[in-house]
Amino acid sequence: MMWIVLICASFCELGFTVFMKLSDGFKNIKYTILTIITVSMSIFLLSIAIKTLPLGIAYAVWTGLGTVFNVLFGIFVFKESREWKKLMFMGLILVGVIGLRLSA
Repeated sequence: MMWIVLICASFCELGFTVFMKLSDGFKNIKYTILTIITVSMSIFLLSIAIKTLPLGIAYAVWTGLGTVFNVLFGIFVFKESREWKKLMFMGLILVGVIGLRLSA
């Protein structure tokens, strides 16, 4: 169950980084508020997950999945590059996240 909470925290991390980008340096109040809400949700969910999961593993999975989600979102929504090196290293992050999950 805590792994699902941790994945939800990573999705919230995606939300807060996307909203932060859309806030235009916190000039757009709507996206600034959404940034604050989603970053708070992300950290709250992470705090729940680390009650039972090892801190280092939970933090690495949270940031690793957040990174993968952000890169994929950037590729598909913001039309960022799909350079093979970017995809390969993102795959390595995912392998690391899976390895940490299996080791916990």
